[in-house]
Amino acid sequence: MASPRKKAAKPRHTIEVLEATPYLDMEQFMLLSQSRRLETKDLELADRMLVRWADYLHARRINAAGESYLLIWLDKFVEDEVNATWESSPSQAFTMNSLAQAILMAAVREHLPHVATDGCAPVPRPSRALREALDEVGIRWEEHATLSRQYAMLTPMGGVTGCGACYLKKECPRMTLGEIFSEDPAKGGAEE
Repeated sequence: MASPRKKAAKPRHTIEVLEATPYLDMEQFMLLSQSRRLETKDLELADRMLVRWADYLHARRINAAGESYLLIWLDKFVEDEVNATWESSPSQAFTMNSLAQAILMAAVREHLPHVATDGCAPVPRPSRALREALDEVGIRWEEHATLSRQYAMLTPMGGVTGCGACYLKKECPRMTLGEIFSEDPAKGGAEE
């Protein structure tokens, strides 16, 4: 006698590969590298690394628990290269670190232009379905709302914007008590 077939469980998430064009946003790079002007050697290094790291940049749209998220990351290869450079040339490693961050931010703005005007990409609340999707692409949600990749960003897509939607709003160094959440400044933010 044949056993009854189980219905395949509907996936709790979907993952879509997105294009991400690595480019150097000079203003962002200068801000991150804390420079008013860049020396030729720093620009040449940035140009070399931008080309070298192009194939290590990834973008995904994750749909999980009824929400849509943008995940951008650079492979561990980039982390390893930057971390190894700290040993031999801290100034070069600082430039490379700033470049990796600028590449991520440019890729996020490529898909979510409002991030540039908002000045921030909120961190989403990690649902079980979102964690499962992250695990599927090889990135883990870790303590203190960090991702297992040194160079990675995860933010909601769609209509969710601003500090009010951020999982880290109570710990955000950019915010001061009552500045944005005026409901009850004495409690340090809006009621959840």
